[in-house]
Amino acid sequence: MSDIVLATDGSGYSLAAARFVTQGLLTEGAKVHVLHVSPELPVRVRRFIDKDTIDDWYAEEAAKVLDPTTQVLKEAKLPFESHSLVGFAPQQIVDYSQKINARMIVMGAHGRGMLLDAVIGSVAGRVLSLSKCPVLLVKSPV
Repeated sequence: MSDIVLATDGSGYSLAAARFVTQGLLTEGAKVHVLHVSPELPVRVRRFIDKDTIDDWYAEEAAKVLDPTTQVLKEAKLPFESHSLVGFAPQQIVDYSQKINARMIVMGAHGRGMLLDAVIGSVAGRVLSLSKCPVLLVKSPV
């Protein structure tokens, strides 16, 4: 059985998705790959900061997002790996899920509504349109 990608942005919605995963309905025999994608810093910023400093900043920011989510999985004693990537989140999530041949992508859904998502965009909506594997959106009041 292939693994599951749990995409997280550190929001309460992402934590709700992590708690849903711990119910065991999806994870029998699977490892959960907790994935956070940070947007790339603009060139005008990267130009003045050395690569090591930028890499350290990305790692610190990713840890702030990944740690609460992985804690939920640790408490449930689920096998997991955590990963942080940099780039356009929807594409990175889909590419990573294809790379590991994921059975499913699980994400928290903000549920702002179709109009607002159409105007400002939605990572979940873009993942849905790009993914070749099933995508489960967990909507939960936060």
